[in-house]
Amino acid sequence: MPSIRLLLPQLQVAILILSLPALLLISPCLWLYTKGLTSQTPWQLSKSEFKHFIPAIFGSLLALTALCLPTKYVNAVLLTEQLSVVEQAPSMMRYTIYGVLIFTFLSIMGWVLQSAWYVFKIIARLKSYRNQLQDVFASTEQKELHWLSWLIISVGGVWVFTAINLVLDNLFTPIYFDDRIYPLLYLLVVYSLALWGLRQKPGFAELYSLPTSHNSAQLIEMDSEEANQNGEQKYRRSALDPTQANQIGQKIEHAMQVDKLYLDASLSLPKLAAHIHTSPNYISQTLNENLGTRFFDYINKYRVTEAKGYLQTTHNTILDIAMTVGFNSKSAFYSAFKKHTGFTPKQYKKQHHTNE
Repeated sequence: MPSIRLLLPQLQVAILILSLPALLLISPCLWLYTKGLTSQTPWQLSKSEFKHFIPAIFGSLLALTALCLPTKYVNAVLLTEQLSVVEQAPSMMRYTIYGVLIFTFLSIMGWVLQSAWYVFKIIARLKSYRNQLQDVFASTEQKELHWLSWLIISVGGVWVFTAINLVLDNLFTPIYFDDRIYPLLYLLVVYSLALWGLRQKPGFAELYSLPTSHNSAQLIEMDSEEANQNGEQKYRRSALDPTQANQIGQKIEHAMQVDKLYLDASLSLPKLAAHIHTSPNYISQTLNENLGTRFFDYINKYRVTEAKGYLQTTHNTILDIAMTVGFNSKSAFYSAFKKHTGFTPKQYKKQHHTNE
């Protein structure tokens, strides 16, 4: 039975070979994971998504071919870098090895381009997703997936660090790092993905189970192209006329000014639609076209107005006021207050508070 010491080089070779298809899987899987988290309807892997796995399949074929090559040639290339051993191989074997090496190099270059393309797609997807959240929810800070943006930045930093190290090491002077640096970086990335990724649920998950009679699915079910269009094109198929829009606008104002629905910290567009017995699509269209605002900004403007009264007349803490008027966090309150007044809550309180 071979000893563990003898098996280690072969295990190292196998890991190196299998790392190619693994690398080609990372970006597509992260993209599909992002789609699942940001989907406006329950997401499932469809047949059309399998095209994302074509590079990894090609890499797997290369890896399988490399694993089938004689051990001495594989070791000569990957462990000892003695290409002279390959020169002594039969012509067909030699051409096969060189072919695998060339296609592996091209695959690695393709992986760099693939990663850049998927990063661009993920960033664009997250931007569109965050805009769509503001059409549906009054509080979005727990749904915006900022951790995913930081993960992409972190992974990009690791790639840049690795690329600079390779360039300096091969073209200039060798750079020596502690052997534990790279495993530590990879461990941090994997740990971050596991810690935040597995505990995250889709941003629109709470709408998935809403009754279809509220047309909530119709509100949020739009493709990325339509989501990026302006309001007039977005609602071009709507049957809402100006008279209906005016009536809906009055109902919305009544729900805010009389019922004070904005004080509900979990307020969403379907909740408002159920309250005034109107289609969420029509409410969204009325807010965008007639009132020139988004649901998120519309609700938070009422919350800020309510908060101004508390800041002027009470000695409550800013956090207490934020929670009282419907915000879920102090940071969200500060952002909204600054946006609608030009002041922070503390500045506003200092200037307008009455000591009576």
